[in-house]
Amino acid sequence: MISYFIKLITINNLYKMTNLLNTMEITFLGTGSAIPTAKKNHVGTLISFADKNILVDCGEGIQRQFKIAEISPTKLTHILISHWHADHTLGIPGLLETLSMSEYQKKLVIIGPKGTKYNFSLFEKIYGKFRINYEIKEASSGKCLDDKLFMIETLPMKHAGLTNAYSIKIKDRLRIDKKKLKRFNLPNSPLIKDIQNGKDIVHPVTKKKIKAKSLTYLEKGKKITIIMDTLQNSNTVKIAKDADLLISEASFIEAQRDKADSYKHLTVKDAATIAKKAKAKKLALTHNSQRYGDDISPIINEAKSIFKNTIVPKDFDIISI
Repeated sequence: MISYFIKLITINNLYKMTNLLNTMEITFLGTGSAIPTAKKNHVGTLISFADKNILVDCGEGIQRQFKIAEISPTKLTHILISHWHADHTLGIPGLLETLSMSEYQKKLVIIGPKGTKYNFSLFEKIYGKFRINYEIKEASSGKCLDDKLFMIETLPMKHAGLTNAYSIKIKDRLRIDKKKLKRFNLPNSPLIKDIQNGKDIVHPVTKKKIKAKSLTYLEKGKKITIIMDTLQNSNTVKIAKDADLLISEASFIEAQRDKADSYKHLTVKDAATIAKKAKAKKLALTHNSQRYGDDISPIINEAKSIFKNTIVPKDFDIISI
């Protein structure tokens, strides 16, 4: 009886742990555009899964947003920089100073377009050396990080200055079929882990060989794509292909197409069309111009006429996929 309960606890804990590995939580710390408002901070999006916390862009005031959201910035593991316009990067030196004073123990990985290393050298000339362990990677196209659990890919966009869009994807992995596992009456955790790692096992009682593939199935990892300031281009659909969530800037509605083109931004129609063509599952529109105020109806109506599963998050909204 005791061993039965130990078996249940062990297996259930393993299932719970593996489910968490493929759950991504998105906290919208800032959803504003170039000019912040009383309710919309400069842009910043936190993507959390497993023990990873990835901040995409770091506009002015992001530290305060962390405080209000009751999230410690010391949890950060990565910062992705789409481009070096002020509304996407003004918060970086202050955030790194705070980490320096908070005895930050991790290695912070920072990824940005070409010129990121030089810009950080300017920060350190002005503010002094940041007292944390950090690594800067410059990327323009392709895979820019390949971890055991996940990978990050980037493609260049079309904006004023070098700009990257990013996809963060949890890797596909083997999952155990619960029903099949019960039929084989497998009792101990080490064997379960071996099966999940794709290793064939020998049943501890019957001594028969059991192939891992007979007890497992491949679970597709979740994918989030973030497209910030850009004109429409072929890379937008390419990088967002099959995303579980596309987070896209939508600075203007279609009625302001002339402004969008002039400032090299997407319209709501552009973003919704990208989501549709890329076969994304969900679209979150951010970086909306301050001219629209609290009334998101022109934005959401325009988007949903093309792509139904669209949201327009507010600062501090949290969603999970």
